[in-house]
Amino acid sequence: MRQSDISLLKVEIESDFSDLERVVVEIKEAVKEIGSSIPTYRDKAALGALLHSFYNGIENALKRIAEEVDHSVPVGEGWHRSLLRRMEGEVEGYRPAILREQTVGILEPYLGFRHFFRHSYTFEIDWQKLQPLVENVAMVLREFQADLEDLFRKLSQGQGGIFEHSSEGER
Repeated sequence: MRQSDISLLKVEIESDFSDLERVVVEIKEAVKEIGSSIPTYRDKAALGALLHSFYNGIENALKRIAEEVDHSVPVGEGWHRSLLRRMEGEVEGYRPAILREQTVGILEPYLGFRHFFRHSYTFEIDWQKLQPLVENVAMVLREFQADLEDLFRKLSQGQGGIFEHSSEGER
């Protein structure tokens, strides 16, 4: 992978982070408005939609990395989970692990919620399950961002063999 391709990928993903940060701000504002009261159906639906957007943004960044670095995105019914799991593993001699095991562990509940949200009625949202996701969203974004910053540092330094497997003519 050429250095210019890495730089372009980094710029695209930084744009995703800007959007993700906005979603986190919206979640924090919604939580502040709810205060200590029990969230209404609408509150939970709104927070659910924001969490859905949050994970979609993370997944979009991971898909972009899979396309540009791995040159393939998982397919099939379980592709969302496969994508997240793939990012945890190093491809020896080709690329470093993209996410730490810890980061994958904290992202899995968001993936699970994304699936639930897409396939359920919003009135089925359980506040006891939603609340920890809402409360931890800023920390999750920081951990994800730290992993991707580490990835781009490694790619820029040519670690993981990524430059050895791409010719100048390849993307």
